Amino acid sequence: MTQQDISGWEFIDEAGTFRLHNAHRQNSLYFPLVNEAGIFSAVTPSLRGDVKAGQHIFLTPPVSVEDLHDSRSARNFWIQIDGFDPWSATGNSAMQSSRYFTDKDEESVLEAGLLWQRVIRKNAEIGLQVEITNFVPASTDRVELMKVTLTNLSDKTLKITPTAAIPIFGRSADNLRDHRHVTSLLHRTRCGVYGVIVCPTLSFDERGHQPNALTYAVIGVDENGTPPQGFFPVVEDFIGEGGSLDWPQAIIQARDLIFRLK
Repeated sequence: MTQQDISGWEFIDEAGTFRLHNAHRQNSLYFPLVNEAGIFSAVTPSLRGDVKAGQHIFLTPPVSVEDLHDSRSARNFWIQIDGFDPWSATGNSAMQSSRYFTDKDEESVLEAGLLWQRVIRKNAEIGLQVEITNFVPASTDRVELMKVTLTNLSDKTLKITPTAAIPIFGRSADNLRDHRHVTSLLHRTRCGVYGVIVCPTLSFDERGHQPNALTYAVIGVDENGTPPQGFFPVVEDFIGEGGSLDWPQAIIQARDLIFRLK
């Protein structure tokens, strides 16, 4: 780490909680999130990393340290407001990445403690601040939780369309290089009231073909417990032909939901 990239670590309480400015400018910095139920997550200041419960149970695509800056897959959260460019609240858009090493790069603040991480980021043009907290509860649940808080810093009323975008891998890490396409055909995806649910029919790797009993899901609610209006359940439909996870057609062109709850 260099002084020109970050302003330095700062401990802010007696429990070891620390703060780090502009931590998103570090390629290989990540934080572990684990619990006794078996969740082993890794999360970066840009919310990259993976969520897993073992070598053969990956909710999100498996990553290595090099993938933390190479991969476009992340826990993303898009903000759409009329009159403004789409904004990734996690900093994971092609436009935001193109501003690295310039005076237009966004400032961010990382705060973290015992198995939790919080990132605070501001969009000066919109007048919006986002605070995202990721943690794994100390329980028997194999789940990672992500809380997103938006604060309007302007004197204008903002009509916001938020979209959480977290791709589901839903199988063994071996399938990242071994039978990846074939295993994707085994996925059975459905939309519930609160999110997207994936249950592969088989576990298919070098151990053989075995019936699968594991279900993977990304679910969400607002502060009142209200479910999402709908979903883009398939990555290809979300990113569009020629699109990508950091510049998806569904967001850039404000396309309508593929599956809308009635």
